[in-house]
Amino acid sequence: MPPGATEPTTLGNLGQPTIWGRLSQTFLRPPAPKTARDEHVDFSRMSDEEKRARIVGVDPTEKKIGIAASLLGIALAIYANVPYMVSKTSVVTTVKPKDKTCSPVLGITDLHYVASTSSCDGIYSASHYVLPLIVSLVLAIAIYVTVLIRRRAPLAFTIVMTGLAFGSLLVLVPYGVAGGWIMLRAWRTQKYGSPTARTAMTGWVAPPPRGTTRRARASAPRGRKGREATTSTTRKPPAANKRYTPKSPPKKKVAPPTS
Repeated sequence: MPPGATEPTTLGNLGQPTIWGRLSQTFLRPPAPKTARDEHVDFSRMSDEEKRARIVGVDPTEKKIGIAASLLGIALAIYANVPYMVSKTSVVTTVKPKDKTCSPVLGITDLHYVASTSSCDGIYSASHYVLPLIVSLVLAIAIYVTVLIRRRAPLAFTIVMTGLAFGSLLVLVPYGVAGGWIMLRAWRTQKYGSPTARTAMTGWVAPPPRGTTRRARASAPRGRKGREATTSTTRKPPAANKRYTPKSPPKKKVAPPTS
């Protein structure tokens, strides 16, 4: 470059990355190490009740999953039942055909045989969809209720039961995975102190099961004799009696009778 000439201005000179720089930062840069959200928690100041609340309580991530599962359950319940209650839609029924004929069944109209599926299709009455709709809605709302009470086990249970209520594998699999994932986080929290930890966090000691201290206190012997029995592992010989007992007088001999 000749003297006095200035370097051409480019995006790289202005501090803005070029296209290659952006691609290299996106795909070639190693990911930043993840830090635990609870790495600075002082577990030594936590009581057993606070630790139990940490294990069974719902965290913000699980709260979002629960709300999403509840809203999705409500939408699926309406989508799977309400359209068939409003419009007369023919669906596959549980009626078994006999000699390619379908016997009439109460509550099903326009029952006919379909050769392609070898099934009896018909139109169910609106009352047929009422019970599935109510059960699905109740379970979906129950998911939101368990989010409000902030308990992991009820949340996982209601999520799995909601997936079972729809009777479809496409719905059961994601709901079952979500419920198992929440229980896995509860197990990790109990063992390691955090739902995302893979090893025990510094200072974490799992609390004893509820009622263990009370049972141990109830089974411990009471009184002075009980304390002596717990502190001594060998049985002590009986101590000598210090009370004075006078000697009994000798018995008088009786003379034999004379004849």
